[in-house]
Amino acid sequence: MTRIIAGELRGRLLKVPDEGTRPTAQRVREAVFSTLTSLDAIAEVCVLDLFAGSGALGLEAISRGASYCIFIENNRNAVSVINKNIQDLNIKAHVVDGKVETLLAAKPVEKLNMPAQLIFLDPPYEMSLEQIAKVITQGLANSWFSDDAILVVETAKRSGDFVWPDGFESIRDKSYGDTCVWYGQVCKK
Repeated sequence: MTRIIAGELRGRLLKVPDEGTRPTAQRVREAVFSTLTSLDAIAEVCVLDLFAGSGALGLEAISRGASYCIFIENNRNAVSVINKNIQDLNIKAHVVDGKVETLLAAKPVEKLNMPAQLIFLDPPYEMSLEQIAKVITQGLANSWFSDDAILVVETAKRSGDFVWPDGFESIRDKSYGDTCVWYGQVCKK
């Protein structure tokens, strides 16, 4: 069972897809949002939840004061679940049904309040670290990320160490069991 951990929607249950996604564990979400709170990275920002899965990260951000969230997911069942959660929680958000890499190749998604200041990337664990870095590089090039955006990347520990591409700096990283979380920021120009 997945719940909103804190904020205005604290304790509200979230629907999750029956299959095809890997929701971020509650203790990992707690740690991620503790870090983001310490960085003052949540209040009044536009959030971009790439590879959204259940949408738990973006929904948690909204509960904690983010102004808007854009979810991008290509699993149709997950898209339906995220839309249902948005409706049930009565929040401001938009779901894009599509593959992140395909949307990036199409350039900016104009109607989606870009650029975002907080970006979550929780791709399928089979996605290589190089593919994740390419998504990040394209996101910046296509103005999906603000000039001071903070990015949170979740990977499997077995994948190895994530190296931020040019244009980004590492803020910190932390392991939680089999999960690694990498925090980075767009380099100030």
